[in-house]
Amino acid sequence: MAGTVCLIAGLGLCLDGFAVAVAPRHPTLGLFLFWEAILAPFVTFITVLLAARPSRALREFTVAAIGVYPAVIYRMSSPLVLGGFDEHIHEQTLLNLLRGSGLFAPNPVLPISSYYPGMELFTGAVVRLTGMPVMLAISLVVLLCRLLLVLTIYHAALTVIPSRWGASLVVVVYATSSQFYFFNSQFAYQTMALTLGLGGLYLLRRAQLAEGNAARGLFGAAVLALIATVITHHITSWIVLGFLLAWTVLARRGQRKMLAWAAAAMGIAVIAWTGYNASRLRVYLGPIATATVQEARVVLSGGAERAVFSGSAGTPTPEWERVALTFYALSCTCAALICGWVLLVRAIRQRSRLLALLGALSLACPVALAAHFLPTAADLGDRSSTFLFLPLALACSLALRRTHRVNRPAGRRGSRTLLVILIGLVAATYMGGVMLGAGPNWEILPGPYLVSAEARTQDPETLAAVRWAAVHLPAGSRIVADRIPADLLAAEARLWPLMAPQHGFEAASLYFADTWGPQQKATVIGLRINYLYVDQRLADSLPYDGFYFYPGESLTPRRITSENLTKFAHVPGLTVVYHHGPVTIYSTAGLGVAPVRDGFVGDRSMGFGALGDALCGAVVAGLILALRRRLAWVGSAAREMGAVGVGLALMAITTLAGAALFGLRVMPGPGFTAGAAVITLVTLGVERKRKRGRLLPRKPFPRRLDPLILLGVLAGIAGLVIGIHAAWIVDVREVSDILRSVS
Repeated sequence: MAGTVCLIAGLGLCLDGFAVAVAPRHPTLGLFLFWEAILAPFVTFITVLLAARPSRALREFTVAAIGVYPAVIYRMSSPLVLGGFDEHIHEQTLLNLLRGSGLFAPNPVLPISSYYPGMELFTGAVVRLTGMPVMLAISLVVLLCRLLLVLTIYHAALTVIPSRWGASLVVVVYATSSQFYFFNSQFAYQTMALTLGLGGLYLLRRAQLAEGNAARGLFGAAVLALIATVITHHITSWIVLGFLLAWTVLARRGQRKMLAWAAAAMGIAVIAWTGYNASRLRVYLGPIATATVQEARVVLSGGAERAVFSGSAGTPTPEWERVALTFYALSCTCAALICGWVLLVRAIRQRSRLLALLGALSLACPVALAAHFLPTAADLGDRSSTFLFLPLALACSLALRRTHRVNRPAGRRGSRTLLVILIGLVAATYMGGVMLGAGPNWEILPGPYLVSAEARTQDPETLAAVRWAAVHLPAGSRIVADRIPADLLAAEARLWPLMAPQHGFEAASLYFADTWGPQQKATVIGLRINYLYVDQRLADSLPYDGFYFYPGESLTPRRITSENLTKFAHVPGLTVVYHHGPVTIYSTAGLGVAPVRDGFVGDRSMGFGALGDALCGAVVAGLILALRRRLAWVGSAAREMGAVGVGLALMAITTLAGAALFGLRVMPGPGFTAGAAVITLVTLGVERKRKRGRLLPRKPFPRRLDPLILLGVLAGIAGLVIGIHAAWIVDVREVSDILRSVS
């Protein structure tokens, strides 16, 4: 079975590599290969977990594959350049940290991002301590978060359900969440906050079941993970704290003390950090909440209709996808209502308040699905499903736990039939969840340029203009561009884009105006705009994401025309500083606009230099080795926590330590790691030599390697190579050709 799992996963990666390569010219074939690559391995994984009797190691490996595999598939669609709008926001925060900005460097696209930098702090520490490329570190950190997430869910479920089959079912059902494939595979703060928050609750549960020093060690690691969640994502920390408070109130008396201390520690951190960022959160979340309430009132009053299966640019959803999405909504709703009701009935019979809470949370899942009927609340519904699917998954497992004909695969023919039905339902639901989370077909795989369409707007022309601007335009210059290039210009060119209205002026109106007149000149001078980014392809269609520049830019969808864009070429005072193909960047210096520099514009060194970092690493490693007898409790605590607990604790500690080191601008570089490694190896080598032992311990080498595992590994590597090569042609070679022609 291990060989089968590896082979199917490797073949899936190979299929997805071909999908990425052929999608730009043959989108239908690319989508077919993509769905084969995403579904076939998932069906294999759940069959091994639910219908077979795998070993403990194989079960955990398969659980890990359920979390990591779809994240790899998502990253393969854009392996060399971040593809999501939110990802570039957090990329800018990360790059600011690595450039020595300290904490809280301003972010023009999402100001609140730099005040919740947990994901960026951890990634920045990985980059600084290893010296690896930023994009590689980003990908590895996301995969680590996914690995710890699913293993945390699995092991946490084992503390509630004394059945590995039941714990596996929890992971399988949670994988059908609409955010599992897409949003929680992104380089965004929720990806890591979800892992830390659930990890803190899991470690707290383990601390309840332990005693003595082990309980204290687990409790300390849990508190660290919960506090790290607070500085990583606002909403996730609030939800985790709310659940922790409910858990504390509803728990038995003998279990409340530890929970109360953890809730107090996290509560203080949440209140302090939320209070510090109250004004910024109000500016960020206030308009979203207001718009959602207004739209809910309009829909409830019958004043508007929500077109569920149509895009902003007039791209209809295929009929078969409508069926899959409808099935997903119905299956999730039925599962939530049935399992939630079953748990409520059991809670009344057993007088279990925690079971009642779990049932009530399961019944709330249909509310998140209903939120998709509100345009503004659709994202809120999607993201809330990330949290509501956890109690739903646990409720489904608890409801089926007593159904022995299902969870005993070695039973009679009826048992196998029920298992086949269960696997088929879960696979179909998973497919609908991927569709709902990933969005329309044009967003799944790479392809030609589309207007305001996330990664599809990041074609070679856009990337070349951004990379030219990063070299030739002064950092911090104010620029106006449509949504996706503006995001890239902020993250990678360190410019300051202006999108939303401010000071009574609206920069987007420059692009919608038919002619250039005094009002347009007053807008440029009033906002002190230094550069205008104009892409003639904006006139190709309506924006696929619903807007060109910012949400609410017009009361009804309004299309930019070619005349709106060609007028810039005839404006006296606008000077062309960059032009290639459809993209032109104009300087407004001729209009009398003085240069402006906003945001973080300079680089500052960190650490103590290469030699100083190496000496610092050597000193730290030497101290730890000298005190290792007194630190023996750390080893015993680590053994009690297990690999998952140790991973969560190290992530939390690195994040919190990174906040201090980046804030003080003393985060060491790879020399620190090298110095620590040299001292450790030399010290341990000398000790082994004194004891007349081998410098390197003998490790048994497997006499026979399963050929299926080898084939799976080779197929997976081939798929990654194919996908990276296809991306290299577009994101590197074509961009380089454009830049050479411009220079």
